[in-house]
Amino acid sequence: MTFEETLRDARGHHARGELGQAIEGYLRALRQDPAHPEAWHLKGVAEHQSGMLDAALESARRAIAAGGERAPFVLLEGDILHDRGELPSAEARFERVVSVMPDWGPGWMALGRVRMDLGRVAAAAEAFRAATHAEPGNARAWNNLGVALERQELFDEAAEAFARAVAIEPRYALANLNLARLRDGRDTDAALALAESALRADPRLAEAWLLLSDIHRRRLALGHALSALDSGLRFAPEDLRLLAARAEILSHLGRVEESRTAYRSLASRFPESFRAALGANLLLPRVYESAAHLEDARTAYAQGLERLAEGVERYRFATPEAALAESRWVNFYLAYQGRDDRDFQRRYGEVSRRVLEPALPGFFAARRAPARARLRIGFLSHFFFNCVVGRYFASWITDLDKSRFEVFVYYSNETMADDTRAIAAAADVFRHVSGKPLAAVAREVISDALDVLVYPELGMHPETFALAGLRLAPVQCAGWGHPTTTGLSTIDWFIAPDDMEAADGEAHYTERLARLPGLGTRYALPPVDGIDADRASLGIAPDRAAYFLPQSLFKIHPDNDELVAQVLERDPAGVAVMFASSLEPLTRAFRERLGRSLARRGMQVDERVRFLAFAPHHEYLRINRACDVMLDTVHWSGGNTSLDALACGLPVVTMPGALMRGRQSAAMLRRIGAPELVAESAESYVETATRLGRSREERRAISERLVRGRGELFDRPEPIRALEAFLEQAAAEAR
Repeated sequence: MTFEETLRDARGHHARGELGQAIEGYLRALRQDPAHPEAWHLKGVAEHQSGMLDAALESARRAIAAGGERAPFVLLEGDILHDRGELPSAEARFERVVSVMPDWGPGWMALGRVRMDLGRVAAAAEAFRAATHAEPGNARAWNNLGVALERQELFDEAAEAFARAVAIEPRYALANLNLARLRDGRDTDAALALAESALRADPRLAEAWLLLSDIHRRRLALGHALSALDSGLRFAPEDLRLLAARAEILSHLGRVEESRTAYRSLASRFPESFRAALGANLLLPRVYESAAHLEDARTAYAQGLERLAEGVERYRFATPEAALAESRWVNFYLAYQGRDDRDFQRRYGEVSRRVLEPALPGFFAARRAPARARLRIGFLSHFFFNCVVGRYFASWITDLDKSRFEVFVYYSNETMADDTRAIAAAADVFRHVSGKPLAAVAREVISDALDVLVYPELGMHPETFALAGLRLAPVQCAGWGHPTTTGLSTIDWFIAPDDMEAADGEAHYTERLARLPGLGTRYALPPVDGIDADRASLGIAPDRAAYFLPQSLFKIHPDNDELVAQVLERDPAGVAVMFASSLEPLTRAFRERLGRSLARRGMQVDERVRFLAFAPHHEYLRINRACDVMLDTVHWSGGNTSLDALACGLPVVTMPGALMRGRQSAAMLRRIGAPELVAESAESYVETATRLGRSREERRAISERLVRGRGELFDRPEPIRALEAFLEQAAAEAR
């Protein structure tokens, strides 16, 4: 067999993936022509593909010695050095390649890859950009450029690069996924379509299934979210991220015991996972079956906290970004147990910091703001839109004296509503950080060198709470958007309305308590004038009293059930009007619990309670107009709901508790001039509510008084002036 025939035969084996036979063939060819550079090069390629790195390097260098520094020969040597971990030497060889052939894309691609591995991301981006210039139709070059730009937190440029890759190769799964991740949080419809495209091209992409599920979860399409995770697990049955996300979806579906079991299994199999440990130890029901069930859950939570603390040393994270991602957790439902949670929250804060600080030391360093003419105040929230937080706290931004304060707003939600746009227009700097990795958001806040950072609500959104556990500004404050202590050592102040706080309120917080007058904010009067009552739309006859309980079902403590039952028993014509949960299992659990209290008094829940579907705010105000009395919830009173009711002239009967979150309605009623609606006992609560329900004349008189007194409650400037004084004092103390 001639040399050419021997070489051709070896290449045939190589093309068919028969690497051992190919190498033997190349050796036979080299016995016939020991100085043939192409044979040495091909032998080196086959050896490299077989993982025979030492032999491959020797062959690559023999090829160069025999044929000179041809670009493919030097590229192979560099690739082998790269795989051997000799990164500086590999970079030097790739630099030699591009100097010889500056218009050859593979050389630039290899140079970019080794620079990424060396951590020189900006230099890698330069190499990948050169690859796109050399080969504008190379989708992988554009995708790699996007990855390098994203690592530099140049998110808009990265999205453009990923979009070019997808345009060139629409079925390029990884580029579709990368673009979907960056579009998520800004254009969720596009992100959803891109994730689906990625999965059609490669259903093994666990990241795409996770993203798809998360989008469905945020849209409350929980069945689709669960289905996406189950699909992903068919391809990656041991993927911790998919398994943990599935356990979370089960909890959202109200399948708490299934969720807890799943988390505990994960914590056993993956003891280094902080996320699994959080779910296994701290998961709480949303709706309790009874007061005893609540107490059992609280006891289990306390025990879980201690187990979590015992495992601090074993939780591990691959990257700082992973540490923040795994710490996205809130003890949201704990506060609805109606108890003082200061010790629990402090303990959680201690555990969280012990877990995260070793992985993120730079994010816990002390901060100092430079001296300047205006104090720089930041506000960070996921809820600056047309909702409770937007209505409560917009004036903290729009009304600050701009001659004294420079306002920065960080908004992490995709939704841009009317309230959002008003807040953005009032801010000196508005940063829409939705979709950005948490570490990138943290670095952005730090780089703005704030004097004070304010979180209007903490404990409602896991990503915001994770950020609040870091030290991003010299002074950090929580507002009462979620009215319970954070327990975080990084939150210095808790800001609350003085009228709503007990005399000993400081004892309920790990933070220092800052008290503002009135509602603590300039709360705008809701647009209630001109809204007509429409009792017929509720399906309630005109001669029956409608007792309104507008709170989310998870907010209604079991202690409320007997109060409702007693009111309905004393007023046989009375009907309770409530809102069903968007999750049918939660509504079913609550109906069964309330039904037991009614049944003990000879009543049926289906006859005495109307469960309404979610209503937009305008329609919600109309429901307020149509009802007769609002029954406030004990332990956690109405906030925004009570303000809407009072604006409509709807009497609110309340019984204040020991904690601020159970005293909101009482403070509003006293300020608006209706203190007689604040009951001191359960008997007084029931008597006041039923008396009003039966007396149209008394209701009318109180309603007129509420409407006349609205000026004492709404649109008051004093809280903002007090907030300004507090911000100046807090910043001065920090300096």
